[in-house]
Parts: sequence; C-alpha cells; structure tokens
Amino acid sequence: MEQRLLSGSPKSAVVALSLITNPFTSHQTLSSLLDILILNLQDQKFDHPNKILSLLAAISHQRPQLSSRVISAVQKFFFVPSVPIPSFPCALSLLLNTDHSNTIGSGPFYDESLFLSLCFWPCVKTRRWVAKNVGAFLGVRPSVLLTVLLGITKDPYPCIREAALDGLVSLSNRVAVDDKSLTECCYFRATELLFDAQKSVRCSAVSAVCEWGQLLVALNEEKCKRDWSDAVFLQICLMARDMDMNIRVSAFDALGKIQMVSEDLLMQSLSRKALESTKEKNYPGHYTVKLLRIPASAAAFTFVHGLQDEFHEVRRSACCALQMLMAFSSEFTGEAVHVLMDILNDDSLVVRLQALETLHHISLCGQLKVEESHLHMFFGSLMDGSPMIRSASRKAIQSIKLPKLKMFRLCIDALVKNLELYPLDEADVFSVLYKIGRIHGKYVASIFQEVFQELEPSFDGNLGFHNTRTAVLFVLAISAPVSFDREICSIPPQVFSYAVTMLGRISSGLVDLFDQNTLLNYLSHCSKFTAVSASEFFKGELLDSQTKNSNIHLGKMSDWIFNGCSDNLVGLKKFTTLFQHHSNSVDEATSYSQVIFQQVRDLWPMIQLGYMNEVIRTLRNWKHELKRLNNDFHQSAAILVFSMNYLRVIKLYGKTWAHYLSLGNLQFNGMGILEALLQKTERRLEEILCRFLGLSREEEFHILELTLVTYTLRLSSGATCCFNACMNELKSVISRVERLHRERSIELSDFIIELQNALCEIDNSEDDATDRLYLFQRSLYLFSPKHIVLSGEIKYMSADVNIFDNSFENPILFVTGLPVGVSLEITLYNISSEARLWLTIALTEKSTQFIFLNFHEFEGCNEVRKFPFVAPFYRTPKVKYFSIKISVAIECLSKVQRLRHKNGPKHELFQLCEEKEVHLSLAR
Repeated sequence: MEQRLLSGSPKSAVVALSLITNPFTSHQTLSSLLDILILNLQDQKFDHPNKILSLLAAISHQRPQLSSRVISAVQKFFFVPSVPIPSFPCALSLLLNTDHSNTIGSGPFYDESLFLSLCFWPCVKTRRWVAKNVGAFLGVRPSVLLTVLLGITKDPYPCIREAALDGLVSLSNRVAVDDKSLTECCYFRATELLFDAQKSVRCSAVSAVCEWGQLLVALNEEKCKRDWSDAVFLQICLMARDMDMNIRVSAFDALGKIQMVSEDLLMQSLSRKALESTKEKNYPGHYTVKLLRIPASAAAFTFVHGLQDEFHEVRRSACCALQMLMAFSSEFTGEAVHVLMDILNDDSLVVRLQALETLHHISLCGQLKVEESHLHMFFGSLMDGSPMIRSASRKAIQSIKLPKLKMFRLCIDALVKNLELYPLDEADVFSVLYKIGRIHGKYVASIFQEVFQELEPSFDGNLGFHNTRTAVLFVLAISAPVSFDREICSIPPQVFSYAVTMLGRISSGLVDLFDQNTLLNYLSHCSKFTAVSASEFFKGELLDSQTKNSNIHLGKMSDWIFNGCSDNLVGLKKFTTLFQHHSNSVDEATSYSQVIFQQVRDLWPMIQLGYMNEVIRTLRNWKHELKRLNNDFHQSAAILVFSMNYLRVIKLYGKTWAHYLSLGNLQFNGMGILEALLQKTERRLEEILCRFLGLSREEEFHILELTLVTYTLRLSSGATCCFNACMNELKSVISRVERLHRERSIELSDFIIELQNALCEIDNSEDDATDRLYLFQRSLYLFSPKHIVLSGEIKYMSADVNIFDNSFENPILFVTGLPVGVSLEITLYNISSEARLWLTIALTEKSTQFIFLNFHEFEGCNEVRKFPFVAPFYRTPKVKYFSIKISVAIECLSKVQRLRHKNGPKHELFQLCEEKEVHLSLAR
C-alpha cells in the first residue's frame, strides 16, 4: 500500500500526508512508508524529490524518534549524482528545521562549494533562499559569506537584494569580523541601498546600516568612536522621512538601538531649524546618491515629524526611540518631556500608552521635571476611558518630585477625580497616594493644617467619613510619618483614630504594603502621640521588631523592587542594602518572595502588550538578587528557589506571548519556536509540582492554572499537530482544577470558567478549526496571574552525587564486555516517601541506563540521607577510553504520558542534581 501512495499523483501525496499526520497511524506503517520514501529519494529516476522531502519533513516533525533516519537519508541525498540543485534548498530547510545539522563537524552547511553553487544558480528562488538562510552556513568562512553576500546585494532582482541585506543582518550577530575594511564595505553598501527604488530593499537596508554601523563603531579607535556613531545616527535620521510607513518605523526602531550620540545631534533632532552648534559639521555617509557627506543639520525635524506622523505605528516607534536615547543627555531629556506632553492627547491608545511608559521611565531615573503648564495634560490622562492608560499614568505620577505645593494639590485633586469617576481603580489609587505622600511629606502636613476641620465630627457626634476625598486624606495621613523628606510631618493624632473607621477600605487598597492587623497596630500607635514624626518612626518605636521587619519593610521593599529593579540601578542598590539589614529568617525570605509575586501581576499587562525588553530586564534583576540572597539563606532556600523557578516560568510566558502576538507572520520555523517555548514552559511547571513539597492546595491550583494557559496558548495558536492529544491533556488538568475547587472551595477565575465553557461548546458542536481557535483565544485574554501566597513551609527535593577518586588522569579501569562498578556517595535532601528515584547513567544522549534507588533502605533522617552506593554499568564499549555521566532523577508520577523504557521509569524524569562525569579506561 505504501508503494502505491508514492505513484506521483497529487492525490497519493495527500493520502500519504494524512497517514503521517494521523496520531493513530501505527509505528510500523510509518516505518515502512519511511523506508520507501528513502529508497525513492536515492533513486535518480524519481521525478518528485521535493514532494518526498516534504513528506520526510512531516515524518520527522510528527515522530521525533524517526528523525535520525530522516537526517541521515537527506544528508546522503546531497551526494546522489545528477540531483537537481533547485531541490537542495528544500533538503537544507529540512535539516535546518531539525536543529541537528550544525552539531555535526561536516555536512552540507560546511560545504563551501555547495554554498557558492547555490548562490550563483540561475534560479531566483534558490539564490533568495540561500541569502535568507546564510546564517545556517556557519561552517563556511566568514570572509566568503560576507564577500558573496556583498555581491548578491547588486543582483537585478529586488527580492534577492532584500534577502542579501537580511543575511548581512543575521551574520552581524553570528560571526566575528575583525577586518575593518570588510566591515566598512558592508556598511557603505547598505547605505547605498537606502536609496534603492524598491521600498522592501530600503527597509532591509535600514536594519543593515544599524547593525553594521554598530560593528564599525566598535572596530574604530576610542577617539573616533563617537564621530562614527554620530554618522550612523545621521544616516538613519535621513530614513525617518521616507515615503513608506514601514521604513519610517524601522528607522525609529534603529535609532533606539544607537549606543552613543553627541548631545548636539540629539538636540538637533528635536529642533525645527539648524542649530549653531551643528552648522559646520559633516559626517561620512550617503546624503544623496552622489553626495557622500552628511551635514549635521540633516537630523533636524527627525522627532518632530516622527511624533506627528499620520500613522500611529510611526508615532509609537518614535516614542520608544526617545526613551532609549534619553540616557545620553539630561538636557535632551528635558526637551523631550515637553514634546511628550503633547503626545498625551494623541488619538491612538497605543501611542498614549507608550508616551506614558516613556515618562514613567524618565521618572524612575529622577529626571522628570513637569512644569505647571503641563499638568492639565498629564493629569488629564487619569480620567481616560482606558484602564491601561489610567494605570500607566498613575505609575508615572507615583515617583515624580513636585517642586510646588500648588502642583501637589493639583495632583491630589486629579487622583480624587480619577477615584470618583472610576471606583474600581481604588486599590491602585490608594497605593499611588501612599507613595506620593512618602515623597512629599511636608506638603501633606501643610494640607492637613487646612483640611483638619473637615474631618472633625459634627455637633451631633456623627462622622461624615463616606466620601472619596476623606479616604484620600486618610491614606495621605498614613504615608506622612514615613516620609522620605525626614522632616517633622506633624499630623493630629485624631486623624489616625478616625482612619480606623475606614480600616477595611484602606487596608484593601494598601494590601501590597500592609496587612490589616499591621495597619491597625500602626494607626493605634500614631493616635497615642500629640505629633507623629518621621524621626520617631525611624527610631524604631512604632511596632515590635517582628511586625516591623515583616510588614513595614515589606512596603519599602515593594517600592524599591517596582521602582528600582527594572531600570534604576541606584534604587536596586538601596533596596538590596535595606534587605540585607533586615533579612535573617524564613519569614523575611517569604516576605521578599511575596513582594516579587505581587509585582508579577503588574508585569503581566506589559507582557500582553509585548514590552519584553522592560519585562526581561526586571526579571533578570530580581533573579540576580534572589541568587545572591540564596547563598545567605540555608533554611529558606526552598522559598527562594521556588521564586527563581517561578520567575523563569514568567519569562518563558513573556517570550511565548511575543511569538503568539506575531502569529500572523509565523511560518514553519516560527511555529517551531513557539512550540518549543510552550514545551519548555510546561516542563518547568511540572517540575515545580514534582520537586516542591508542602505546597498548599491554593499554590497547586495556581500552578495548574498556569499549565492551563500553556495548553490554551498551544491550541489557540494552532502550534500543535496533535490536537486531540493536547485536548486530552487540557481536560486532565481541568479535572484536577475542578477537584481542588470542590475540595477546598477555591474560587475559579474568569479564565477557567470561560475555558470550561469553550470545552463544552467544542464537544457539543461540529464547528471547524477556525471557530475552535477563536474560543480558546477568547478564554486566553481573560487570564491574569493571581497573587500567589507561599506558606513558608515548602521544601525542595534535591540530591548530590560525589564520585570517589576519579579524574581524567585517574580513571576507573574496566574490561570490555564486562560490568564495571562505580563507587559513589549519594546525598538526598527532603525526599518524600512517595518519590521514585532513579540513578541515570548516560553513555550518549540515546544510550541511558537506569537503576532504581529504594532510598528507604538507607539510613538517615527524612530531610537528609547520605549513603555510599556502587553503581554497576553494564554497557562497556569496545574502546580504550570513554566517559559516562551520572545523576539522580525523580519520576513525575502525575504525568500521564509514559516513556518507553523497558526496565526503567514509566513516567517523565526530572534531574535532582547536575550530571557528574566519570572517566573510565581499558585495563591492560
């Protein structure tokens, strides 16, 4: 039957493809079909090599266990006589997608003659494919790659010139080029193509100019670096006025990547006319096709035009570029703020959001100086109809230092109006008010001297504490004693007594700073003194030491993490110092982790919008601090390790979401990246559930909800070919979530409820795949991570393996064909009684021996068991010398998928320690 499927007709190929993609096709049938495909591929008389290669690619993708045979057959295909060269790109694409080709020291990607033949082949598609995928030919000398690409940039076909420029961009990040003259050739060739007639070529040329310009700057001497960087900046500024919208977007994106610019040029880019400081300056480059010197005045109008462009994509890109360039000049930052204030009235929500994000970035750096004339526009965004705009505006406001009391009053009035119009914003508004009050303590004291009469009870003894303004004043009063001004902030003690009447409302708004009991203690203390001052608070007389350490400092840590770790390194250092002084117990480590979990919720909208640079930078700083603190916390290591694993999962979700947003432009390669990220995320979540003991039902529920997000992303993107298998996995996790919901009365989120409805609708209907994707996408956008609360009693399962007297110079002796014993010392930490442990001994990636460890037979306490063990290795090869890798792994019993190990684990394994290498030598 398999032979008839390859008769050559289009129908037979479709039937063969359906067999391959069907998950219920037997392994034997696919193996037979693969044998016939390989024979026909080697047959010189067969007329359809591309069709066979496509079927082989499908087999390799569907059945990874057969991919090694596919790769071997495709590599032999290149040596078959009279193979048509147009078939080579298809074969190379197959190897490229398997990610195995570059791990081999030889092969088609290392063949210079093959590369040159494809580059100069008459077929346009072939030349274009090679130029696009030139980064895969890492075995070819960089000088050859660059020289050939430079030649292809003069190809008469625009699509090939575009592909050649894209190839140059990919090589700029992959090969090391020390030849300055060759780098100049690449850079100036790209500048020539900025004036190409085809807009697609010009767009690719902008990226090439940016990347190779940066390389050229790096290769120059220190005294010339700034001039060359200025030249690159000017060259890209010229393209910000191109007629094509996509080119203008690319130009501003490239401007944001410039790493060094003179202040004169930055100021010129914001000006509408030529400045005196730039009139006489010229730089090397292509001003026109014939003029090879660029005047500095060419930068004029760059951001003026960009921020007033008719397309919102250009305006948003210009805002992003401004944000990146502000690090080079405080004067430029001050001028840019004036421009950004006008952008807050933009018609596009995306542009307004980016402008506020840029202002927030400036405020974190302490350079946001808002003038009184701008306040009506700045604070006007607090009344915007979009919750994202209001949230971004509050984030920018909370760290501004206002120079006048009048401006502070306007700020408070704007927040009050925000709260009156949008009561659902109350928690966020209260948090911002608290932070503003800490910055402007003396202004708060001045306000209370005037408004205290409003808070006094009436003649009949009634307290009119029901309006929004009163709640705002109470929050400001709470913030005053901890003012950063360190000045006496006298607040009448009655105010704190009155604030107790709104304790529930205020504590719900400040939940990320205080719990309700701590807030009550704080208000009770403040109400006992005739005047509460900052000096009293910082002397430590406010609360008992335990409550102070675990709660008051938690509020400070929250501010430093959110306001400092993402961009402001100075704030990060202050936060680190603060935590070092007060972190000496499990409770403190738990509090630290709780702050991070709280702030993850604030990162999620940025992930959904694709702001991954800020997200990754923030997560990286948090993980760096966790790793440093983990060295000092032996008892609380499990909490910090859990936090690090959790942040890795969030980072993976960010990368996955970025690919998910660009789904419309994804091809096979991009879909493969998305699937790989989803698989990695799923495995991380399974490892958390498997290796951490003592997780509460609520914590388990939280991790399972993230697992559901992973499956929903896979199903809504169409990234999986095994739809039914993925649906079964999803339903299995849904069942576990529903069981926890019934047992512990855990509230289901809107995301899970919508997902349940989507599953019911899919099961009860016969809609096509497009409708299914829509149902999952609708569920997905309802997800928002909840604040996970750790109990502080979790334990982390791990192990250690020590090998006695073994090194490369002192190997273990063996006799070929006979078992050899390896003496080990194994230490197990916090292993549960239900765990199934295996010792894995790997000779190669595909040759692993498993030994079951019944750790109940070994002595030791429940937390630590340390014992000697002799591991027998049976597969001694016929070689003089070899090495094996040994580690301890735990079997994940909750995973449905079973592995095919005859005498080994039946479920997926997770390593409990790093692999240790053992060296063995043949006995003489």
